[in-house]
Amino acid sequence: MLRNIFFLLLIIFILNTNNIHAQPNINKRFSNIIIHKIPKDLPVIELKNKDNNKIVLNNFSSNITLINFWATWCAPCKKELPQLQQLSSNTAEGILKVALVNIENKDYSQIQKFLNNLQVYDLEVYFDHQLKLVRELSLRGIPITLLINTKGKEVARIIGDINFTDPELIKWIKSL
Repeated sequence: MLRNIFFLLLIIFILNTNNIHAQPNINKRFSNIIIHKIPKDLPVIELKNKDNNKIVLNNFSSNITLINFWATWCAPCKKELPQLQQLSSNTAEGILKVALVNIENKDYSQIQKFLNNLQVYDLEVYFDHQLKLVRELSLRGIPITLLINTKGKEVARIIGDINFTDPELIKWIKSL
């Protein structure tokens, strides 16, 4: 009996050790990622699309979703937007969705011209002109990226810019 308990504890230890090494220790590598111990429920994410129509972005289906809040005047945003484009392009369809939320009071043609200059063509752009969602989510500063798991829960936030082409970060995001 004691031998069986010891054997069971040994198996649990081995499985936990393998799990620890399977996931990169993302907090040590990237200090600006806040990982929630318990994934957070999100409010209804109501934004405007390019046609100025209200849309609800909470239909996350089976995708991991990155919601990136940004502005054209933000230098770190200009650096990471092409990286987000690259991340999205290099990830198999159906695994990852990247949504860009502009917080300025600009029309779509101005935003599209800005994104074209950065060679960002394929990402969906939404608008939070009145900063309603920014306030509701208690966001401070930009860029901020929310990481949403396949169950539609916020599992982490990236405060400030980050290298979205880093292989360890990509591996971690895909594991959400």
